[in-house]
Amino acid sequence: MLSQISLFELIKTLDIHEKRYLMSKGKKSGDDHTAYTEMLDSIYRMKEYDKNELIEVFSKVSKSKKLDVKKHYLYYWILNQLNEYHRNSYDSQRNIQNIQLLLDRSLIRHAQDLISVTKKGIINSENHLDILSLLEKELLLNKYLNESDSLNIMEEIDDFSNQYRDLKYLEFLKLKFRKILDFNMFTRNEVVESEINNLFRGKIDKLKISPDAFLLNFNYNLLFYWKFGSENNWTKAYKYALKNYKLLEENHEKINQFPEYAIHILYNLLNVASFTGKEIYRVALKKLKATILTIQNKRIKLDGLLYLHLSNLIHLNRNKSKLLESKSVEDAEKFIERNKQNFSHIRMNHFYFDLAKSYYYRNDFKKSFSILNEMYQNFYSKDYTIDFNTHSRYLYCLVCYELGEYELLRSTAKSIKDFMERNGILFKFEKRMIRFIMNDLPIFLEKPVETRRKKIEKLKSDITLIFESNYEKKVLNYFDYYFWIDSQAVRFNK
Repeated sequence: MLSQISLFELIKTLDIHEKRYLMSKGKKSGDDHTAYTEMLDSIYRMKEYDKNELIEVFSKVSKSKKLDVKKHYLYYWILNQLNEYHRNSYDSQRNIQNIQLLLDRSLIRHAQDLISVTKKGIINSENHLDILSLLEKELLLNKYLNESDSLNIMEEIDDFSNQYRDLKYLEFLKLKFRKILDFNMFTRNEVVESEINNLFRGKIDKLKISPDAFLLNFNYNLLFYWKFGSENNWTKAYKYALKNYKLLEENHEKINQFPEYAIHILYNLLNVASFTGKEIYRVALKKLKATILTIQNKRIKLDGLLYLHLSNLIHLNRNKSKLLESKSVEDAEKFIERNKQNFSHIRMNHFYFDLAKSYYYRNDFKKSFSILNEMYQNFYSKDYTIDFNTHSRYLYCLVCYELGEYELLRSTAKSIKDFMERNGILFKFEKRMIRFIMNDLPIFLEKPVETRRKKIEKLKSDITLIFESNYEKKVLNYFDYYFWIDSQAVRFNK
């Protein structure tokens, strides 16, 4: 049973080419389907779901008052037409079915000819289940041929089975790794570091990955990119991000075949280039923009645009001198406001955090405050990482301080302290910073200038000592606390 909003949601996913195709199909199919096009067009132009407006639209083209039935038939008519529109995407499954049909009819030569024209494309798709299914049918076909090639086919089956096993193994590692990173995005102690290192011992070092196996190489490089990124070792992380970029360049057809992976490869390279100051940033940015233009799938295109704007924010936040002259911050804000309903709360939180940082570094504290406030009010998610939850709220406290919102500062600081105690956060930097935020920041401006100077110098001295530990220093990936401390010191010299 469809929900009330299902038809609206399906129609709103249509890109302009899909909609044009559906409209033309409806008009060619006679009066019954012409009504479909009128309903489709009206719903497509609706900005938000409105049941009364939907009833009015349907009543204009149909005398029946069974709204749920009409929505049901239109919904599945659209799905059927979309299947036809994207039929080339499902050619491999259709051909495998056709091969089986021909074999069942003992049309051996027909099946052999179809396997010949299908096999290369299916292998290039790297859809291992389809590949194995085709090879099984080819093995069956060999029973009826005078010259059997069964041994070679069995070797192919063994090879692709191993590739499929290895791919699932790497994807399993990714899930286990993500579970660790969902707690802390960066390794903050020896226990977590040891847990991650254990994932990378044993089988992964023994994998023999063919250069032609795009998905295997992509996942292998991605895992090591995550590993070295979590260790704050951006030089090594860059090495694996670059490997994936070169993999994409050497297999250019994979951009159309795996657009989501292509976007991730370019996004990762952009971010690590920002962290390391590599000149390849401009090349990767241009490549990402060009790739997004080629994508027809609305969901993937939106993902690409999200990563484009987010990588711009990350780059500017690492290169603060460029923030004032760049329009990328405003462009990112306009994009996310138009499309925030299309992304999960977790992704919205990460995007808003970097957007709020950009405005903060610009000294636009009111804008930073409004973004962080909307983030907490409308996009709360219990699936934050511990670090993210803590440091986004530290930034909120600093914004409250700049705007003189001292009561809100105190209540936020208290909630952070409670959160830290509840989650057993014992990191030295977080404990030192929350102590300063709770005890000193709300009354900081009431103190004499010399007292403030000493407190800021003491804070900087303490965290510099704390940051001798690489585990602790990783928090600078979240926010540039030295920037904030130095900005306070500048005020004392005015």
